Amino acid sequence: MGIEAILIINKSGGLIYHRSFDVSKTNPTGTTSKHSLNSNDLLILASTLHSVFVISSQITPKALQLSQSNLNYTIPYHPYVGVKNPEKSPRNSIPNKYGSFKGDDYFKEPFHSWNKSGLKQLSTDQFTMYIYQTMTGLKFVAISSTVLPSHNDSETNMMNNSGININNNSSKNINALQYNLGSQIADNLLRKVYCIYSDYVMKDPFYSLEMPIKSDLFDDKVKSLIDNLL
Repeated sequence: MGIEAILIINKSGGLIYHRSFDVSKTNPTGTTSKHSLNSNDLLILASTLHSVFVISSQITPKALQLSQSNLNYTIPYHPYVGVKNPEKSPRNSIPNKYGSFKGDDYFKEPFHSWNKSGLKQLSTDQFTMYIYQTMTGLKFVAISSTVLPSHNDSETNMMNNSGININNNSSKNINALQYNLGSQIADNLLRKVYCIYSDYVMKDPFYSLEMPIKSDLFDDKVKSLIDNLL
């Protein structure tokens, strides 16, 4: 999963942090996007995403709102997303430092998703965007250069030598798993960005809430997280 950019949007819709990355380092294909976003594009994107969240919460059908209590919003834990696996690291290597988070990862248990009525994932022909929302309305956005297979591809029929259709349902299941797995990995990654935010931004005595983040330490930790992403 190649990450092009990480964005943080406050609960008022303002862009308080954005960082672009060299996709060729995180994308196994070594390709880069031809449609990179500038600062104005990112500001427009942040305000648009916030508007979509507000509108979608207002137009959600009443029947769906009443049935939300029966839905499972638990996100599975995927180990070592964006961090070095200690089992694969040399014994003499320097141990990872995760601030106030102890252990070899930021967390090791499934977690609850607070994004129940807004946009969670957007897939296009050029990129895939993932959104992780916190309980307080803060939104962490990851723009990935990985293009997921379209739903039209899942409807393509494949025949075996006997002329029997063998790919109608299995292809749909495979694509559905790819969508779910990509979304789960992105949620795990963005939650770790949230952990870094809580450790290095919220504990900064000079930081004001809802204001742009200008922390070199936070920036370095986010970059390290993306660099270790496979």
